[in-house]
Amino acid sequence: MLVELTERVSYAPGGVNIGVVLADDDRAILIDTGLNDTSVRKVLRDLDAVGRRVTDIINTHGHADHFGGNAFTVKRTGARVYAPRWDETILRYPLFQPLSLFAGADPPSSMRTGFMLAAESPVDVIFDAGPLAIAGVDLEAVSLAGHSGNQMGILVDGVFFCADVILPERVIERYKMPYLYSVRDHLPSLDRAEAVSHHITVPGHGPTLEHVSVGVTPNRNLVIQVAEMIVDICAEPRTPEDVLALVLERLNADPGDAPSYYLLHPTAFAYLSYLEAEGALEHRIERRRSLWQRR
Repeated sequence: MLVELTERVSYAPGGVNIGVVLADDDRAILIDTGLNDTSVRKVLRDLDAVGRRVTDIINTHGHADHFGGNAFTVKRTGARVYAPRWDETILRYPLFQPLSLFAGADPPSSMRTGFMLAAESPVDVIFDAGPLAIAGVDLEAVSLAGHSGNQMGILVDGVFFCADVILPERVIERYKMPYLYSVRDHLPSLDRAEAVSHHITVPGHGPTLEHVSVGVTPNRNLVIQVAEMIVDICAEPRTPEDVLALVLERLNADPGDAPSYYLLHPTAFAYLSYLEAEGALEHRIERRRSLWQRR
């Protein structure tokens, strides 16, 4: 069921929130399509019922749970797909997502589930941050890189679809240290999100917020907490695997399957890279191991 936010902007709540923007004629734009065809089918039915046809899809970033419904929607409607530069590669070649999480190697079967591996999606238009005109509607793409290489938020009519720059408490509680491609990019993106003028926020997951800052604070605090924890852990030389295990121990987190673990594994590397760049850690190869230690 669509929840109306403004006269022409609504969203379908779900595991991944799907945005809907109505154009001046019978056209409609989707913002993300969810994990698979299940949720987007309901959105298409609701739009069909009011004489609207989906002509365009905007994907905020290249993670399977946000573009998993693309292939079905394109087949059903012929919609054009808009995707951010760089992230668009994963829409075209979805295996790159589990591959990148599995250290760039051929991923095992446990990493080839729907949560990690979506159906291939066409990409018709690659977009960058800035004004975006689609189906006669003026939108704004906001750079929110960090959760992915080039994640974008979408602003339309004062509604800010902020993708996964912030995550709700239930996701934080589950993963303890949610996936990040780059801590170095993520922190400025949190600041950038807060600076966006809007009156309602639709995160990629979880309920709407009056303003994104409500979610920014706990997400920023978590990043700072984990970073400080890693610096403390690296008082003596540690391998990345040791760092991750000790962080998870302190957070009382126990990933129960391969996808959960391999979302956290590169996240630990993202923190190590960030802390080295900040001058807090040093890195060396010694005794055939990659070691990280506090400066």
